[in-house]
Amino acid sequence: MTFGEVVHYVTQPTGWPEPVRGITSLLSPFHCPDRPSNEHALASASSFTEPLVSNEGSYTAKDFQVLIQSTAAGLKALAELPYYGGERSTVPLWSQLLHALVNTLSQDVMILEDAPFIMPRAQNVASQPLNFIDGRATFLAAHAMSTHSDLSRTSSRNEEDKDESMNSADSDLSDDSVDSLDLPLQVHMLPGRGRRLSAVVPVLLVADSHNIVPLICSTLYQRHVWGIRQPVVSLCCSGTGTIATAIFGWLDSNRSEEGRMPAAHLALAADIGVDASMGVFDFSDTHSAISLAQFVLGLRTHFEDIKGATSIEAVDFLTPLHWRSDLPDFETQSGGQLDERVASWTHQIHVQMSSSEASSSSSPHTPPPLCDTALVSYETMSPPLLATIVEDEQVHGANIRVPQEAHMTDVKGRGRELRPSSSKKSSKRTSSSTSSRAPSPYPNSQFAALLDTGLNDNVTLSNWLFERNAFTVGRITVRSEELAKNTGINKMVEIYDEITAFTWSDNIKTILLNAKVDSYVSGIRSDLCDMNGGPGCQSGAKDVPSWEDVEFISSKLSVLLHIVKGARQCDNVAKLHGANEADRRHEWDALLLNFFQPVPSQRDVLLERQLNFARNLAADNSSFATQAIKVAQEYQAFCLEQYQCFPPTTETFRSWTQAAAARDQAMHFLDAIHLRNLKRNFTELIAYRSSKDPVTGKCDAILVIPCSGVTTAILQHISSIEEKEKLLKYFMLVQSRKTDQNQLNNPFPCHPDGNQTTQTKETILSEDPSCDEPNRQDLLLPVLLAEYKKTDESAISTAMNQTKTYLVSAVTFLSELGLTDKPIFGLVVNGTLGAVTMAWKTNNQIYVMERNVRHYDIRDPLQAMQFVSILPRLARYGLGLRHVLEKQLAIIDVNQLQSKPWSKLCQRQEDEKLVAARRTEAQQVVAEDRT
Repeated sequence: MTFGEVVHYVTQPTGWPEPVRGITSLLSPFHCPDRPSNEHALASASSFTEPLVSNEGSYTAKDFQVLIQSTAAGLKALAELPYYGGERSTVPLWSQLLHALVNTLSQDVMILEDAPFIMPRAQNVASQPLNFIDGRATFLAAHAMSTHSDLSRTSSRNEEDKDESMNSADSDLSDDSVDSLDLPLQVHMLPGRGRRLSAVVPVLLVADSHNIVPLICSTLYQRHVWGIRQPVVSLCCSGTGTIATAIFGWLDSNRSEEGRMPAAHLALAADIGVDASMGVFDFSDTHSAISLAQFVLGLRTHFEDIKGATSIEAVDFLTPLHWRSDLPDFETQSGGQLDERVASWTHQIHVQMSSSEASSSSSPHTPPPLCDTALVSYETMSPPLLATIVEDEQVHGANIRVPQEAHMTDVKGRGRELRPSSSKKSSKRTSSSTSSRAPSPYPNSQFAALLDTGLNDNVTLSNWLFERNAFTVGRITVRSEELAKNTGINKMVEIYDEITAFTWSDNIKTILLNAKVDSYVSGIRSDLCDMNGGPGCQSGAKDVPSWEDVEFISSKLSVLLHIVKGARQCDNVAKLHGANEADRRHEWDALLLNFFQPVPSQRDVLLERQLNFARNLAADNSSFATQAIKVAQEYQAFCLEQYQCFPPTTETFRSWTQAAAARDQAMHFLDAIHLRNLKRNFTELIAYRSSKDPVTGKCDAILVIPCSGVTTAILQHISSIEEKEKLLKYFMLVQSRKTDQNQLNNPFPCHPDGNQTTQTKETILSEDPSCDEPNRQDLLLPVLLAEYKKTDESAISTAMNQTKTYLVSAVTFLSELGLTDKPIFGLVVNGTLGAVTMAWKTNNQIYVMERNVRHYDIRDPLQAMQFVSILPRLARYGLGLRHVLEKQLAIIDVNQLQSKPWSKLCQRQEDEKLVAARRTEAQQVVAEDRT
């Protein structure tokens, strides 16, 4: 599928087409007779000529030299690591550099990451799939046009407004006191519906090869509607690569044919080699990254030109251009074709509206008093009881099959509860449907968004935990020695504090003041050092972190401060324009990648990987119903003890309130178990819920310790290759990542003029670079598992629920290796806030510590430093965990691992085999009756 674009391949720096010659002059490299090596490139930056932009207040690459060098070094180190089942994303590292550079272009710059955009109409409209209307930009630097000349003046008035944001928020969230933009949809490039308060006009575009061409075309057509004639500047960069290719675009001045859109022209270098003068850059090469930085910094005038050319009045005097793929163009269609297209478009909109309404999360609701939630308030930074509201997430209906015997009850917001129907008619349907196939399990994100109504007949997270012998607890020590011994709570609180404690000192201040940082963030360092501890510091007798950790952090202090600055600026954008799920993802990923310090075969950070989930133990245990009362009684006693050991004070009142809520919830859990026994359908309900349990889930980030020797030792006892593969699939926690297939092909498969000697762009723009085979046989010990959500209290409980499923599965995995009483940590992110949780297994019981835990706001440099100080300690803890595992390899029973793997994936296969056997048996009975 093409969009009618005309591609111009350029072979010389002087060969750029006339319409983009002005902007491409910014590609002129620095004067540097002897090209320095990477190690000395920045040191010799002072010998470079003056920057092309000399406006007052502008920056040069020298102002970002530490960040540039750190980005290049980080990407090189990342390239040396094994893939472990999937190519590694490089975006969190190089996007931080772009973020910092672009923020200098204007005080009004708006940065969007992982942002959807409206595709343009294809050249052949009939060939464009009806559901293929959105693309995705990796990074956008844009000007936001509104009825106010200065958006910052309206921030206090429309903080709750959700205009043209990535979450397609409904218009009823808007403040009626703010004027809307009464303009046609053709001026908007980002998806959204309802009242528009602003229009986003991109200035610098970054996308991968599948999205870059439609992104450029959409931007060109949008600018045409606005009357903006400046060329488009873009960078094509793979999400797993480091090469960025500049592509410039412009439109024909006139339409070639009546009713057809003007042709989009794209110009880029023909040579595949890295050459800054031709707009081909390498983020992992320091010298090349310096040239890229200076090119981006030089776009300041270009940004101001587009900002000045954006005029609401100009739109009314221009000829409409029907370029959007999500809107029909009635002017260019006639007869039966028009009727067919209108009918198809109407059906498409109906499907989209139904899907959107089914997954809308714009209206919060109040949770029941039994809801076990814990985290932090965005405004107060303290842990109140929060509403259980699910994330704003698109759910693909084709992948979800709700069984006929299930009834979905909508509640206020998007929280839902799923319960089996008790009607006879439904029971008959159940008998016939389940005999042919096992009920479809929930995707984890949808399961975590269900309303948790406790231990009743419904599919809830509380049931999921209870049926895996798991409970949530607070970070509260107990006085009872028996409880402390049986649960391990006091020991685990001590471990948690050793990992997370932080004590500020003048020595830390001295080290940080002597650290080398970019001038662009030197002011934030001053703020950090002037705090002198402050209320956010935990006091303690020991000096934590260690001096080695402080020195390590100081060596990357500039990176930390850039992330803090970026988080602050993203927060300002979110207040005005709403938040995207990925708004803070890259900041948190960058913190983990830089400060967990991935080392080959020692430690690693994996992003967006699939995890095996723990099987439902209750479904395997026929006597679980009789044991449940005792388990619930023990949990009630534990929660009561924690409540009594945590007296309320002014500072701890919110945490005490949670302890009281946990005490009450435990009591209701016990009552619910008694009521279940009276109904005598305990086993049937467990079987039903087990059939709905999610099988796997995608974790946003996992800190792991590779153990190649452990897997080798286990597999050497298995002779069959098939059995080895089966064990890896069902036993390993972290699974191989599947690459999503995009409907767009590479837009540059070959050079249009075959007789020319220039090379093709396929190598640069390909999404599948050559790579080594994923090493699936390395056992990866989890240390920390993270789940990110946008800044929204409505998403906190969903993130908490997902993290609980990760932690329970991780400690179950460890216990299969003989590692019990060894905690695993969790990171629950809500925008700029991150809370560190923990889970462990002792005496066949799993505990998830999520209340009264420490949390951090990365907009605050001190809290950001406190958070990253945890990561070196986690790395050492993980290495110690690997050492313990290696010592007890001899006692691991491989036969037991094979007989009943711990994962839900294995249990799901067992259930499907059972359903198939029953179906075969039923068919045989029917056949015998007929004979």
